[in-house]
Amino acid sequence: MADISFSQLGTIEHIGDDAITVRIDCNSACSACHSKDVCLSTDKAVKHITIEPDGRVYAVGQQVRVYGQKQLATKALFWGYIAPLLLVIAVLAGMIMAGFAEAVAGGAALFSLLPYYLVLFLLRDRFKLTFVFKIQN
Repeated sequence: MADISFSQLGTIEHIGDDAITVRIDCNSACSACHSKDVCLSTDKAVKHITIEPDGRVYAVGQQVRVYGQKQLATKALFWGYIAPLLLVIAVLAGMIMAGFAEAVAGGAALFSLLPYYLVLFLLRDRFKLTFVFKIQN
């Protein structure tokens, strides 16, 4: 398992014939804070990951460790952060060099993210095939 890049503890919520749904409670640094009970921070999130069954027997409510491989982290970083940043910079620089006002160029650069994320949304089934998570032994 030298391939493992990241892993997270989760709880099995649903077991189907072709998929296992694992709930992962994502807590920020708030979990160690002494003021977490009175704080209004919204840094707590619940994520659901769908995993293909691997032939082992699991039970709803069972705690499992979900992991992803190293290349997944790099791809996720690229599509989630680097590509949209490069797009915004390219549109901004291109429009400023074309003579548009900075405000117009800035608005267009930010607006360029809408079609980018729409394309990501439309390709979500293809990304599901790429970003595969597994349950660790």
